[in-house]
Amino acid sequence: MNEVDGNSIDYNNSGAANADNDAQDNTDAFVAHFEQDEENEERASLEQINDVINEENYNNRPRRTNAGMGVDRLQMSFDGKAYTHEKERQFLIVDEDYNKDEGMNTYYSDMNTYYSMACDVMFTQMSAKKGIKMFGERAIAALLKEYNQMDKGPMPGKPVFGAVDYHTLSEQEKKEALEAVNLIKEKRDGKIKGRTCANGSKQRQYLKDGENVYSPTCAMESLMTTLIIDALEKRDVAIFDVPGAFLQTEMPKDKNVLLVIRDEFVDILCEVNPQYKEHVRIVNGKKILYVKILRAIYGCIESAMLWYNLYTETLKRMGFILNPYDRCVANKLINGKQCTIVFHVDDNKLSHADEKVVTEIIKEISKHFGDLAVTRGRSHNFLGIDILLGEDGLVEISQHDQVQEALNKFGETYDHHVSSPCANHLWDVNENAEKLSKEKSDLFHSIVAKLLYITKRSRPDIETAVAFLTTRVSKSDIDDWKKLKRLMTWMNQTKDNTRVIGAKNVHELYTWIDAAFAVHMDMRSHTGGLMSFGRGMIHCRSSKQKLNTKSSTEAEVVGVSEYIPFNLWMAMFLKEQGYDLSKNIVFQDNESAIKMLKNGRDSCTGRSRHIDIRHFFVKDRVDKREVDIEYCPTKLMIADYLTKPLQGKQFLLFRELIMGWKNIDDILQAIRQTAKERVESNELSSGSWPKQLALSANTKRSQKSTSS
Repeated sequence: MNEVDGNSIDYNNSGAANADNDAQDNTDAFVAHFEQDEENEERASLEQINDVINEENYNNRPRRTNAGMGVDRLQMSFDGKAYTHEKERQFLIVDEDYNKDEGMNTYYSDMNTYYSMACDVMFTQMSAKKGIKMFGERAIAALLKEYNQMDKGPMPGKPVFGAVDYHTLSEQEKKEALEAVNLIKEKRDGKIKGRTCANGSKQRQYLKDGENVYSPTCAMESLMTTLIIDALEKRDVAIFDVPGAFLQTEMPKDKNVLLVIRDEFVDILCEVNPQYKEHVRIVNGKKILYVKILRAIYGCIESAMLWYNLYTETLKRMGFILNPYDRCVANKLINGKQCTIVFHVDDNKLSHADEKVVTEIIKEISKHFGDLAVTRGRSHNFLGIDILLGEDGLVEISQHDQVQEALNKFGETYDHHVSSPCANHLWDVNENAEKLSKEKSDLFHSIVAKLLYITKRSRPDIETAVAFLTTRVSKSDIDDWKKLKRLMTWMNQTKDNTRVIGAKNVHELYTWIDAAFAVHMDMRSHTGGLMSFGRGMIHCRSSKQKLNTKSSTEAEVVGVSEYIPFNLWMAMFLKEQGYDLSKNIVFQDNESAIKMLKNGRDSCTGRSRHIDIRHFFVKDRVDKREVDIEYCPTKLMIADYLTKPLQGKQFLLFRELIMGWKNIDDILQAIRQTAKERVESNELSSGSWPKQLALSANTKRSQKSTSS
C-alpha cells in the first residue's frame, strides 16, 4: 500500500506486520530492536522529519534567540487603553509539527525537548529508548510491568485504557489525541522503574472557557511547621504513598481523551494484551495504536485535580477538616489529640500521639485505595527529603544524595578551599562578558534549578547565591559559571551538612527582615527575610526588589511589605492548626523605617511622601496587634545574611543560626539587652539635660568671678 498518500495499513491483516510483531514477542527481540546502530536510527528519524516538514520553509523560518524562555503575548490592560507584554511558558512540550494531510503528529527526537531535559536532568529520569539501551532487559521488564498495570488498572475491573476502532475516529479526534510518553528511572536502591504517561500540553488549547484544572500541593512551610509539631509533641509519624493514585480516578464521562501509542511500545502493549492487535495500524511505515483513556493517567492536565478532589472527599468523609490556608493539610481530633495528614499529590505524612491511631487511619485509607507503601518510625524520606525526628524534639533534614547528584552532574570544583558560597562581587554583572555555549548554558540552568530545589528544603545557607544565579539562567556568561563553580566547591566541602529545626513551643514566632540598598547593577535593592520558632529557620527568602527606591529607609519599608505576608500567613495557618501565637515579633534595624511601619503616613516627611501607600499595610496589622515591630542592631540582624554575600565571623555566626546548629536564644537575649541599654541611655540623657544646663550656667558664673 502506498504510504506517502497517508492511507493506513491494517496491521492485523498485513503479513509483513505480523512477521514484525512475531519478531517482537520476547524480551530478547525487544532489546535487539533497540541495539541497532545509532547512526542509522538518527538518519531514519531525520528522513521522517523531512518527509513531513517543508524543509525550505522550516530552515528559512526566523529563530528566536531566547527559545524556551516563554512566549510573549499582548495583553490588554485593565483600563483598555494600552497593551502589555505577558509571558507564558510551557515546560512539558514535545517539539512537533502537525501534518494535516496525514492526520497525525510527527515529532523530533525527545532528547532535544524541554520535557526531556527536565526528566533527564532534574528528575533523574530518561526516555524509554535511552533506558532500554542502557539497562536492556531490566528496562523492558519495567515497561512490561507498567503497561500491565495500565491494562489491568489499579483494581480488578478498572482498566486504564480502552480499545478504540481506528476507522471510527475523525481527523479532529486524531489531531487532539495525546502522545504517549514512556520513561525509565533507576531508583537509588538500583531498581528500574517504568512510567507511561501522556503529554497533555496540547490539551490547554482545547480547554473550555472557565474550565479549571488547578490542583494544590502542600507548602514547604506547612511541612516544616508540622514536622516541628510532630517532634515537639513526640507524635508517631508514618509516611505512605498511594500506588497508582491518579489511576484511582475515572475520567469525566463527558470527556473523550485519546492516547496514541507508537512504534515498539505498541508491541509491548500487545504483548501484555493481545486483544489490542486488531486495532493496530501502520501509517507511514510506523505502527500506531489509538486507545481511550478511561482513568486519570499521569500527564493529562486534569489528572492531578481529579485525584485531589477524590482524595480530599475521602478524607472529609473520614472526618478530617482541611486547613483553609493550605488545602493539602487535613486535621481530625481523635481521643482528644490532633491527627494531621500533610499530602503532596499521592505522598502523605500522617501523625498522631498514639501509634494505634496512625495504624487505624492507614487501614481506613487502604480500604479506599488498596495497599499503601508505608514507612514507620523516626527516620523517613518524604518528597526527596531525608527526615530524622530526634528524641530531643529536634528535626534533622538532609538531601545528601541530591547534593552528590548535582556535584557529579556539574563535574567541576576549585582545587582550593573557599570560605563561603559566594564572593563579595556576587551582584556584579559584566554585560560584555562572553556568553556560555548552548551545552554549558543548559547545564548551568539545570544545576541551578536543582540547587534551588535543595535550597528550599535542606540548605538555606546557600539561598543568597542561588537567588542571584536563578536570575542568570537565560543569559549566563563565564562570570556566572565561575560563581556557580565557587558555589559547587562550597557544596562539595559541606555536602554532609544537615539542617536542624525545632521549637520550645509554637506560640512564639520571630521574624527578621532586612534590605540592602541599591546593591544591584540597576540600582535596585535586595530583600532578605526569615522566620524561626527558636531553632533553625522555618522559612527563608532572598529576593531582588521589584522597584527602585530613593533611600535605605524606603528600601527597608518595601522589604518589610514584601516579606511580612509570609509571617501573616504562618500566623493564620497555625491558628487553623489550633496554635495561637502569643508573640509575633518582626525585627528591623532601621529606626526610621520602624516609625513609618508603625505610624504610616504620619511619619513621612517631604523626602518620603512619595512612597506607595500599599507598603503601609503593615501599620494596620500593628494596630490590630497581629504583629509587633521591634528594633534589632545591624550586627544581630540575621536577615543580613540573605541581602548580601557576607564573609568572616558574621557569616559563620548567622549560618549556624540559619542551619539550626545554634539556638536563637542568645541572639534574642542580646537584642533585648541592647534595647534595654538604649532605653536607659535615652532616659539618662533626657534626665540629665537640665543638670547639664545648670552646670553650664554655674561654670560661666565661676569663670566671670575669677576673671574679675
